[in-house]
Amino acid sequence: MQYFVKRGDERFGPYTLAELQRYVQAGNIASEDLAQSEGMTEWAPVSQVLGNIPATTPAGDAALETPSQLVPLAPNLHWGFVLLLDVVTRQLFNMVWALVLANWARKLINNNKPMVLVAMYPAGMIAGILVIMTNKSLEALGGLFIIAGAIVYLVGIFSIKSAMEEYYNWTEKMGLQMSGVMTFFFSTIYIQYHVNRIARWKKTGVIS
Repeated sequence: MQYFVKRGDERFGPYTLAELQRYVQAGNIASEDLAQSEGMTEWAPVSQVLGNIPATTPAGDAALETPSQLVPLAPNLHWGFVLLLDVVTRQLFNMVWALVLANWARKLINNNKPMVLVAMYPAGMIAGILVIMTNKSLEALGGLFIIAGAIVYLVGIFSIKSAMEEYYNWTEKMGLQMSGVMTFFFSTIYIQYHVNRIARWKKTGVIS
């Protein structure tokens, strides 16, 4: 039997009973969180669902391998609003929002790679502008810094995509699929569109 877990407006799972026990023991799921199985009509506290069933004890160091659970969703701004702010601010908001999404992706996979890569874009742009302003003869070098920053930024955007697919296919088992072409051309706008989809799924359990 599969169980879903609900915390506030967010919904996680499905989990088997053994997984539910293990995550409660590891502290990833709180006993006061709500749970519902496929045969239950109402949500009930996890402690009530587990009842007197003893929590499983992982052998050896297995407890250390339990993946992080219940990572909060990124800010759920509508993708159209993100696009509007991007246009109004002439892509300045895009750099800021990319850092927000990269920080969220860092939590999804417990790895700083997305944050470091995305941060190279503003770093490369600032370095390039400073070089050009300092010495006009180094304009080509400044342009190279800016281009290199943009390339690394794009790699960072794809690392956010990869983190989302890994987490929502293996941890929360949503079955998330994202297009590489759309990610390339629309970057943060496309990623935010999927953040909106994930938010709807967490509330309704339906992938739209």
